[in-house]
Amino acid sequence: MKAIRIEHAIDDYSGLTIVDRKEPIPEPGQLRVAMKKAALHPSDLNYIRGDYYKGLERLIWNSHRHHPSFDPNHDTPHPTLPFTPGAEGVGIVDACGDGIDQKQWLGKRVALLAGPPNGTWQQSLLCQPNQLAMVPSELPDEQAALMMLNPLTALVMVRYILNIQQGQWLLQSAGNSTVAKMVATLGKHFGFHTISIVRHTPSGGSMPLADVVINSQTDNIAEAVLSATAGKGADKILDCVGGSLTEQMVQCLGDHGQMLLYGTLEAPSFNIHARDLMMTNGRLSGFYLPGWLNRTTPDVLQSVMKELTQLSGLGLFRSEIADQYPITDVKKAITAALTPGRNGKILIDMV
Repeated sequence: MKAIRIEHAIDDYSGLTIVDRKEPIPEPGQLRVAMKKAALHPSDLNYIRGDYYKGLERLIWNSHRHHPSFDPNHDTPHPTLPFTPGAEGVGIVDACGDGIDQKQWLGKRVALLAGPPNGTWQQSLLCQPNQLAMVPSELPDEQAALMMLNPLTALVMVRYILNIQQGQWLLQSAGNSTVAKMVATLGKHFGFHTISIVRHTPSGGSMPLADVVINSQTDNIAEAVLSATAGKGADKILDCVGGSLTEQMVQCLGDHGQMLLYGTLEAPSFNIHARDLMMTNGRLSGFYLPGWLNRTTPDVLQSVMKELTQLSGLGLFRSEIADQYPITDVKKAITAALTPGRNGKILIDMV
């Protein structure tokens, strides 16, 4: 079997290699998934470039430590090189270890949430049942490969972190992104209003589904939000861009509003006027899906996965696909993913 491996982290992605490995044998409590397709996300590139490692080194609980960890108890260390990236994908369960119900899993098509060191960019990998979700029969492989990470991110932020209510207004950056479109779709489904900020009108593909679309290059963001919300400001804000745009968005918070940061597409830092939060009694917090999942109780996780599968079956989490590349052309896939103005996700074909 073939697998992608990161030998060393570097911005030009020259640290990526393709290796041949023996097919793994599941141990008790494990399943083996024969991968069909894997997704390529910005978070995967963060691992390849070493961005997460550098970010973890800044955290106080990693001070004076040789190797940083994602949690203060150091139960989840950053993977040690070399490792295989890949956050999600779709495949078929083709082997089960002792203690696994074969009738439930064997031969089933599943969506998989993984990540380094044992990521989805390989033709066969071992996992545990709590990493999997059954794929609704109506979903093609291309959509199933993207069923976990972005839909989970959108669903958890909206329903479990922000707890946005019917009739409230949510402002979000990167309006043309997959997550932002999913959030807007959830808004239509659950009855809250969305305002999406975009930098350009896409030349192809669909426009954001938001109730209001703001062009950050031509529109005054604060004035547009003021008008849309009848002078009250945004109840909730989602931002994955950072930098100067985040500074403008903070000023759009309404009374007791909440802003959630979940990405740094433009910049990892920004300036903030403290009174923008003080005078609104506003809240500013961060979100990182793997860390949230690690701290979530089994009951809540089961509820989230059940809702994810139901909403996926309704077609609420459809992703646009820009292109697909075989596993042997992973560097071409990364180049395509980094192309400005790209509309849709890039997939890696494992078969």
